[in-house]
Amino acid sequence: MAKMDEMNILGLDVGGANTKAALILFRKSKIYKSFSYIEYFPFWEKSLSQIPEMFNRIVLNIIEKNALTLEKIDFIVVTITAELSDAFQTKREGILKILEALKKVFDEEKLKFITNQIKFVDYTTAKSDYYSIAAANWASTAIFLGQFMSQCILIDAGSTTIDIVPIINAVPVQQGKDDISRLINHELVYTGGLRATIPSITHHVPYKGKYLRISFEKFAFISDVHRILNNISEEDYISDTADNRSKSLENCYARLSRVICMDIETISKEDLDVIANYIYQKQIGIIIREIRLFLDNLIIRFRDFKNNPKFVITGLSADFLIRKSLEKLGYNNISSYEEITQIPNRINSSAFAIAGAFYYQL
Repeated sequence: MAKMDEMNILGLDVGGANTKAALILFRKSKIYKSFSYIEYFPFWEKSLSQIPEMFNRIVLNIIEKNALTLEKIDFIVVTITAELSDAFQTKREGILKILEALKKVFDEEKLKFITNQIKFVDYTTAKSDYYSIAAANWASTAIFLGQFMSQCILIDAGSTTIDIVPIINAVPVQQGKDDISRLINHELVYTGGLRATIPSITHHVPYKGKYLRISFEKFAFISDVHRILNNISEEDYISDTADNRSKSLENCYARLSRVICMDIETISKEDLDVIANYIYQKQIGIIIREIRLFLDNLIIRFRDFKNNPKFVITGLSADFLIRKSLEKLGYNNISSYEEITQIPNRINSSAFAIAGAFYYQL
């Protein structure tokens, strides 16, 4: 058993599009060093035999590149959301295939998993109660934050979805446990900063003083809109493009032009800027509505959240989606998850959180 004053923990958030990894070296109960890495791995485009190869690349890029070996890692702590990918017929198949791949690369005795009951379990338990570990990444992010802040509303906005988790007495008090119950209770919002489709946000856009019904083809993603508006950089654009061309600004404009069946030779960038901003505001409107519904319900349950609640935000889309939405709702008591927890970056916050949450529960 590793000593508590010297422990190395690898956190993995296995998503349908991106697998995030964070390696934390704890010394004397504090973070001594940390490293992060993202592996873009769209499960729907890959064969199941490639999953262990993906985990091996993570070992190479976050462990071996930092002069460590897998043997020096005391625990590998995992959360999984990729089971919803249509690479799998069912969530059961997805979880079990990913567990099988993890076992091929990592020592089974070192593997730990977060459940939607906010507990950590071993490999055998995870395999027998597979549904409890599906889409439980919100739990680790929340309980890690609870080590630093006892009451707040955590909002984690990534490339695909937004998690909203209320915390009281350092413990998550959300109503939903799985995806569907969290959707019902406005604790999971299916929109994000990169992978949302344009028709999921609006069916119309403005052009030359008129509102046009858009094409429903997969011509562009919201990532193109946010790149045009400078909400993300080309480096932040970590998902695939709709046409497999580059993530350059010129190509983002080209993809957006096709949404109204035009191209960059027949529509100006000024008109496309107007369209991009309109879509952005529509997305903000969706998020505002979901946050408002969530808060209405939360305040009935916990009156402490009625007056100037504290919000803690994280994720790739935190500032341009969540901060903007909260400010439009009149809230300004907003803090950064990274500043509070002292983790180095927001894109990998879920991976850092699961490693940190497991360490502190030890």
